Amino acid sequence: MSLKLLCWNIDGLDKRDTAQRTEAVCDIIISNRPHIVYLQEVVPSTWKLILTTLGNQYDCYCREDSDRYYPVILVLKTPDITTTGDLKCTPFPGSTMGRHLLELPITYCGVSVHLMTSHLESQKDHATERTSQLRAVFRVVGELQDSRACVFGGDLNVRDEEVASVGLPANTADVWQACGGNHVHKYTWDVASNDNLDWPYPNKPKLRFDRVYLGQAVASLHPESFVLVGKERLPTCGRFPSDHWGLLVEFSLC
Repeated sequence: MSLKLLCWNIDGLDKRDTAQRTEAVCDIIISNRPHIVYLQEVVPSTWKLILTTLGNQYDCYCREDSDRYYPVILVLKTPDITTTGDLKCTPFPGSTMGRHLLELPITYCGVSVHLMTSHLESQKDHATERTSQLRAVFRVVGELQDSRACVFGGDLNVRDEEVASVGLPANTADVWQACGGNHVHKYTWDVASNDNLDWPYPNKPKLRFDRVYLGQAVASLHPESFVLVGKERLPTCGRFPSDHWGLLVEFSLC
């Protein structure tokens, strides 16, 4: 048995080709059939499309009073998954961008898993707030991992030095590294390869903004594979589904 997760910033803030790009994201979800989906930068119009397209296959969760852009959690409707508590939304008090942490406890094939996603503070000059947010999330992982496997992922906007300054909780792994750290699947935001943004500068940065972490005191999930998706241009508009690549991760049950 394995647990499959898709994590993706789908760039709903880009108003160009929004419906076509969101439909492509939904097609990728349907074709890969992940058990869990974490999406960031969902906006009301794309949320409506997601609910219409995927609502018969997935239970869909978001902060109910969100009216700008927000992260969401989708959980495959299958007898193998049971939600064991309510969705929890914790705003980051220092955020100037409305950022928050979503949490949802489930069991998968009898294994307790704590789902966690967020879109941490953006831009390089907001590093202090972003590291504060990351520290708060890792504190939750450290508190809960004795009783369940914590799977935290999202567009974290972090740089390696920021993660190093915070430090990983004990028994917590960076899933890309745990799967071998394949350079082909390293950079999730790559302006050199993805031209969805109108990037006006000569330098073409590529960064590992999007990450997945697994925290567990007792091994119940084992990272098996980590690949990037959404790298095909859409024939209708010639653009990619998002300016970020999606992260498709598979865990085996220990």
